[in-house]
Amino acid sequence: MADPARPHRLQDRIMNRIKRRERLLIGVLFVVIMVGALALIRSQPWGRIDLRPIKPNTPNWIVCVRLNENAHGDILMLLPDGKTLMLTDDDFDDRSPDWAPDGKKLVFSSNRRDLVYQLWTIDPDGKGLSQLTIGGGAKLAPYYDRDGQQILHVAQGLVTEVDGKGVHSLQLIPSASQMVQVREQYGQIAFRYAKRPNPDLIAAVQRIDDGEQVVLQDLTLAQQQFTLPVVIGGEQVDLDWAPQGQSLVVSGAGLLLPTPEGELRIGGVIRFDFGQDTREIKPLPLWLSRDNSQAAIEVVWSPDGSRVAFVLCERLKDGSLKRIGLASVPETGGAPTVIVEGEVYHPHWSPDGQQ
Repeated sequence: MADPARPHRLQDRIMNRIKRRERLLIGVLFVVIMVGALALIRSQPWGRIDLRPIKPNTPNWIVCVRLNENAHGDILMLLPDGKTLMLTDDDFDDRSPDWAPDGKKLVFSSNRRDLVYQLWTIDPDGKGLSQLTIGGGAKLAPYYDRDGQQILHVAQGLVTEVDGKGVHSLQLIPSASQMVQVREQYGQIAFRYAKRPNPDLIAAVQRIDDGEQVVLQDLTLAQQQFTLPVVIGGEQVDLDWAPQGQSLVVSGAGLLLPTPEGELRIGGVIRFDFGQDTREIKPLPLWLSRDNSQAAIEVVWSPDGSRVAFVLCERLKDGSLKRIGLASVPETGGAPTVIVEGEVYHPHWSPDGQQ
C-alpha cells in the first residue's frame, strides 16, 4: 500500500533545496556587493585603511628621486647598509618626496593617475601606495607639518593644505574669500612651495616676473583684503624655519638688499627673527657674497638649530649658476664650511642632525 505522506515529503525536500539555493544565491550576492563597495571605498582617498599595524623601522633611511632614461622621477630609498630599494619604478614622474614626522609614511607628487600631478602616499618599504588628493589641477611640493596632521602643498599654483587621510582640503594663500580681489588686482599669482612653523604662520616662495620673493601669511588675522608682507626677493630664493621658535632662514641668488645708494644684488644666507607679530622682523646676515659672484640655494636648518646647510653656487660669465658643493654656516653666522664638493641637490638633515 502506497505511503500517503510520501508526496508531501518529496515536496518538502524540493522546497528545502530551493530555499537553500536561494539562501546561497543571496549570500553570494551579498559578498559580491560588499567586495564591490569596499573596492570603491578603498579607491577613494578618504577610504584608505592602513592594514599594517607594524611598519618598518626607518632611522637613517634616505629617500631620493632617481631620474630614469626619460627624465622622469622614481622614488628610491637608500638603506643604512648601503643597499637601495626602489619604491616606484615606472614611466610616470614622481617628485618632491617628504617624510612624515614619525617616519612611517612618505608623501610625494606624481602624475600616475590621468597624467595629472596629485599627492600620493607610500610606506618606506614600497607598500601601501595610495592616492591622497583628487580633482583637477596639479598638486605639487608637499611638506608635512611638524605634527604630521596636515600636508602643505601647492595646488594649481596656490598654497593649500590637506589632512593625512585626504578628506579635508583648504586653500590658504589666497583664501577662497580673497580670490575675487586677487583676480581683479593681480590677475594671477603662483607659488613654488610653502612651509610653516605652526598652523597659523606660513612662509611661501612666490614666483614673480623678475624672479621670486619670500612672503608671509598670518592666518590669525583673517584678512578680507589680500596682502602678503614681502620678506625679501631675488632671482631665486629658498626658505626654512628653525626647529623651534619663529626664526626663518632665507638663501638666495641675486637677493635684493636696499642700501643708501639703491638696491644691491647679492648672494647669501639671511636669518629673520620675528617678534610677537610678523611685522616685527630682525634680519641677521649669516653669510653674504657682496659682489654677487656666489649664491646659496636650497637651504635647510639642522634639527638642533645650530647650523644651516645649503647648496653653494658660483656665478658663471653668462650669469647662470653652477653648483659647487654642499656647505653650512653656524646659526649665528660665519664663513661657509664646504662639506661635500660637487653638484649637490636638495640637501636634508638626518633627524639626529649628524648627517
